[in-house]
Amino acid sequence: MPTLRARRPRRLTSLALAPAAALLVALVGCSGTPEIPDADPAPSAPPLFATEEEALEAATAVYEEYLAVSNQVLADGGSDPDRVARFLSPELFEAEAAGFADIAEQGISFKGGTSITGFLLQQVSPTAEGGADVQLYVCVTNDGTTRLGSDGLPTTEQPPAFLGTFEVIVNFGTAQSPLINRKDFWAEGDQCAVE
Repeated sequence: MPTLRARRPRRLTSLALAPAAALLVALVGCSGTPEIPDADPAPSAPPLFATEEEALEAATAVYEEYLAVSNQVLADGGSDPDRVARFLSPELFEAEAAGFADIAEQGISFKGGTSITGFLLQQVSPTAEGGADVQLYVCVTNDGTTRLGSDGLPTTEQPPAFLGTFEVIVNFGTAQSPLINRKDFWAEGDQCAVE
């Protein structure tokens, strides 16, 4: 009759080796001492804005002033678009001037204009020159805007009602007036009220 031998469980041995193998793999993956990055240099000047609220307030003031002048150019039939140049980067002004030229060519003007429904701060980023870029959503509507013909009377074709959100970046440089560097359509509706 064959003798039965008790088997020793090998499973415990393999379980004991698993953490050791994992440790070995982890150690093999390490190569030398990791480099410690240099500390950021001390800022040469304090931030331009003490708080995000202050940055938002400054950016909204710039945009409100720009929009008032832009609405006046539209009311004047697109004439003298250079009035908005002081608020816009050269690239953005070029695009806006083309739109005003189109309005002048059509011989139309607008009564009322675009109005702001809200602002929502996205972020404030310091610039290398010691200034700041303030990125925000600007929500606008053309409610109450009337398109006028060359005779000064409302045209039969009126602009469709619009409520939308634009993503805007206002650059506050240290040696220049604030400039709107970007104004891109973001979404329909008032995204400024969403939080």
